Amino acid sequence: MKASKRSQRLLTSREFRAAYDRGKRFNTPFYTAFILKTDSEEQRMGVTVTRKLGGSVLRNRCKRRIREVFRLRRKLALDDSGYDIVINAKASLVTADFVQLEKAFAQTLAKFRESL
Repeated sequence: MKASKRSQRLLTSREFRAAYDRGKRFNTPFYTAFILKTDSEEQRMGVTVTRKLGGSVLRNRCKRRIREVFRLRRKLALDDSGYDIVINAKASLVTADFVQLEKAFAQTLAKFRESL
């Protein structure tokens, strides 16, 4: 089974731009997250990893790790509400431990819930 369905991903630049412009920004040592509450019940995510971080193999590994954290944590943290999340990876994501990523993601979602 795929880690994330197509309907759970942000695909167009318009969707990414909406999260950047109207979403709330949260910084961690591993990534910057933009979270936008939506009217739908879907929880969607998009990941950006720049070429500065490395070659395609490394960039795709970063995306897979973030998507897996989202898959594991989204049901617990977002309470079946609709959100669009954009994750912009930082260089430290490449060497981060998976447990650290999970913890950072959980903290980001907790901060977002508090800000509502």
